[in-house]
Amino acid sequence: MKQILTKEERDDYMKGLDAEQKDFIQNHVRRGKKTTFANFMAKDKGIVLPEDTDSEEIEHLLEEWVLEDYIDNGYVNAETPCECGRPLRYQYVVKHNRTKEQRTFGITHFEEHTGLPAEIVKDIKSGFQKIDYEMDDLLVKLHQGWSLNESLPNIPEDYTFPKDIQKHLDVNVPLLDRQIHRLRHVGEEIPRREVTEEIKEETIPASQSFYEAQEPDPINLFSEEEMPAPKNEKDLQMYVLAPKYRDAVIGYLEDGVTSARVICELLIKNNSAPKGRYTYSERPKIYVSVCFYLDLLVSRGQATHIGSLNLDDRYYKLT
Repeated sequence: MKQILTKEERDDYMKGLDAEQKDFIQNHVRRGKKTTFANFMAKDKGIVLPEDTDSEEIEHLLEEWVLEDYIDNGYVNAETPCECGRPLRYQYVVKHNRTKEQRTFGITHFEEHTGLPAEIVKDIKSGFQKIDYEMDDLLVKLHQGWSLNESLPNIPEDYTFPKDIQKHLDVNVPLLDRQIHRLRHVGEEIPRREVTEEIKEETIPASQSFYEAQEPDPINLFSEEEMPAPKNEKDLQMYVLAPKYRDAVIGYLEDGVTSARVICELLIKNNSAPKGRYTYSERPKIYVSVCFYLDLLVSRGQATHIGSLNLDDRYYKLT
């Protein structure tokens, strides 16, 4: 059973950390809450994204409130009050993306000061609590002398850890349980083969198909529902992104969007792309075609595949 710390225990455990570990954990909480807030705001609009999608990426899709900052003073501080005037230890700063209006409050006045529906506020608060529990998990593991080798004795010595996990290891901070779970299936973290041959814009020979480039596919980003095996060249054309969306994809990459899932949602929101979604994964049906086109850009040297930060998305940047 997970140990849930009191505020006093959290503060006491934090005192035992070095400056780098303390900064890492505080930033983990800040980033986690920003991402949780953005993800629930997106979900309220019918946009379903992986849990770990970066908040800055999600905010490209939002026109209303985003969590600008989360401040933990370590004590109740009159310099970080709620808008009602009450001094706070934990202050939330939200900004309206369209009007740029900024509000500050404590967690108890969340609903009152944002005007968000009660159900969304409830979900956000629950998500924030989950992030706090993750902090407790890290602090308890540090206090108990957690060891990677004891937790995961079968990881190969030459294994290249995913970036998010390597950041923990670099500052001697334990891994989260969800990260440990991923590493227990190391095969799922092996990058898929990239499309290396030139692929024609309009006609994709079977020998060069995106589908074939996915086999074997240990990450399993595409279910059979999303990507049934093509039987002929005509079937392959269903995976080609329509020309009218290609410039927009490049434009979103230029704006700093790296997530293929977020690019799909932006195409739906701003470029009239089809809104259909797969029943099981809830990914937009255009996702396969977008990844197909992004890998085409990689094969041309116009973009780089920068990995899969989670098992439900792919990430790219322009070269």
